[in-house]
Amino acid sequence: MTPVPYLFFNGCTEEALRSYARIFGSPEPELLRVGQSPETAIGGDPEAILHGSVRIGDGLLYASDWSGAEPMAGVCIAVTGRDEGESRRLFDALAEGGTVVMPLERTFWSPAFGQVTDRWGTRWMIDTESPTEESPAEDA
Repeated sequence: MTPVPYLFFNGCTEEALRSYARIFGSPEPELLRVGQSPETAIGGDPEAILHGSVRIGDGLLYASDWSGAEPMAGVCIAVTGRDEGESRRLFDALAEGGTVVMPLERTFWSPAFGQVTDRWGTRWMIDTESPTEESPAEDA
């Protein structure tokens, strides 16, 4: 069992998921539009996203244009960059048009950690893998 965050964008799901795919170097998102549903009772804009998904590394984000969802508080999507350069690139791309909550900087647990709320209101925590110490060469 793997939990998958489900985000609600109230009309801009396609834009958000396509942007996330570009930022994270992911394949294009899968998008199911309201008009593609065989359920006629759904109603609404046929171009709205009924369900979408984008792969980020080994994980997934699901999303929808459902307008009845209240914004979630106290939740962040956490991702870990391979190195400081990747973490900086991700952080800066997510911060474009958004709000920096905590600048990306060295902490006692990470070479680079920061928090940002992107332009769609999604909160992100960007961490960085700690470099592993190389084993000293054994004397022969």
